[in-house]
Amino acid sequence: MKVFDFTRFEGDFYPEWESRFRIGGGTGDFSYAPDGKPCLYGTADILFCRAIMNRLELTEKQKDEWAGTINSFQDSRTTWYRKVYTHNHFREHTTAYAVAALHLIDMKPAHEFIWRKMLLSSKDEMERWYDKIPWSIIWPASHIVSGLPAIMAMLGNGSDEFYKWYFDRLDRDADLQTGFWKKGFVHRLGIIKRSTKHEMGGAFHMYFVYEYMTRKWLYPEKVIDETLKLQHANGLWDKDVTYCIDLDGVYSLIRSSRNAGGYRADDVKSACLRYLKVAEQILNDRRFFFSRYTNTHLLPGALGAIAECQQFYPELVKTTRPWVQTLDNACFI
Repeated sequence: MKVFDFTRFEGDFYPEWESRFRIGGGTGDFSYAPDGKPCLYGTADILFCRAIMNRLELTEKQKDEWAGTINSFQDSRTTWYRKVYTHNHFREHTTAYAVAALHLIDMKPAHEFIWRKMLLSSKDEMERWYDKIPWSIIWPASHIVSGLPAIMAMLGNGSDEFYKWYFDRLDRDADLQTGFWKKGFVHRLGIIKRSTKHEMGGAFHMYFVYEYMTRKWLYPEKVIDETLKLQHANGLWDKDVTYCIDLDGVYSLIRSSRNAGGYRADDVKSACLRYLKVAEQILNDRRFFFSRYTNTHLLPGALGAIAECQQFYPELVKTTRPWVQTLDNACFI
């Protein structure tokens, strides 16, 4: 069987690519764009890339420095993390992403989150938070649905009452036909009838919270059927660049099949083979890689997708050392 080799990417391309985003001499001094300004996403993205490729070898001093860089973006008044460059992410994504990056190096935010006490204060507050989510734009909105529960899961300061309510509510709202969440008015009015990458990507953000909290999501067979239909002929779940949507796809397939006792296992493996074939081509094509990965945020999802395939099909993926599915350690990406 074909083995997909990413060692050239690891050794020849990645170090040069990372260096394009370094903006200072500190451990975590990276920007989102080459020659850019300090940015939460730049420093966190590089940390995720290194962690996934099993290259996160830091001294305690370096961990402190990198955590200091990440925490410099936390607003001491609001306690949310600030962003620049990425305008399509809600503050919940920025903050949960920062907490996950910190969690990977055993560090914590500088300030306690002021929203937590209100959210946990009553079921009415939980319902109020949930009902304000813009479900029609489910892919970005799912960062809200998953972000705050993920933060509390990583920090260990949620409550049993909250998580019981949270998973019961998600279970109640899961679509029986797809296993995704189709709660928005665009879904209720039939404006969006068939599943798209937006519904799949949105659902994935809930699945990794389920997984981290050792719960199984409903209708895994339907999730597999829908996710397989959404994979394109080129092996990706979008156009010609592999990024986070492909992690969404392979993770949803692999973990749902496991949860469903191996449902469509051969089809799931074939989907991963198709994905790995094009991912290998993309990351080992120097000209294409450097011309298309011009910010830091595209790459972590692609690496996570490869790591997911390697974790469940180690015979298919060759890397210098085994890669790591960071979602099993830090509940956000």
